[in-house]
Amino acid sequence: MFNSEKRLNNLIKKYIFNIPHFLLGSGTAFTVDLLTYTLLSPVIGINLSAAISFVIGTIVLYLVFSITTQPRIKKKRYGLSSQIIVGIGTLSINIVVLNFLQLIYFSLSTSLKSYLLISSPYNYALVSKIIASSCGFFWTSSMTMKFLFKFRSIDKNEGK
Repeated sequence: MFNSEKRLNNLIKKYIFNIPHFLLGSGTAFTVDLLTYTLLSPVIGINLSAAISFVIGTIVLYLVFSITTQPRIKKKRYGLSSQIIVGIGTLSINIVVLNFLQLIYFSLSTSLKSYLLISSPYNYALVSKIIASSCGFFWTSSMTMKFLFKFRSIDKNEGK
């Protein structure tokens, strides 16, 4: 059991070490995704705007990472397809959280919505998308680091 604990500890260290490198691409993609969703959600609804913003954000994420890191998958067609598969997990998480938040939002009184500064549909879309995207971040980051792009590795001499 000691070996499995050590392996888990190394995986966690590697994940934490690579998060700053992941944030460049994911931050850019998140910003594009958030803006797209916030603008579209009040007009066309949660699910369709989440799907559209997902596609745009996934393409941006893949493009940024293909420029700034070394892809594990050499053919761009397969790499982007794999990124979309990982993204579908994130999209699923986002849609579940967004619909759950909408149920809560409709149960709030108008005065409470005003107090929380989410009475505007655009403010609500912005806040709910930030919460939903935060829930999907761990899935996206861990799967992208594991299967799609090579980030810097931890120096073997560090931590000894």
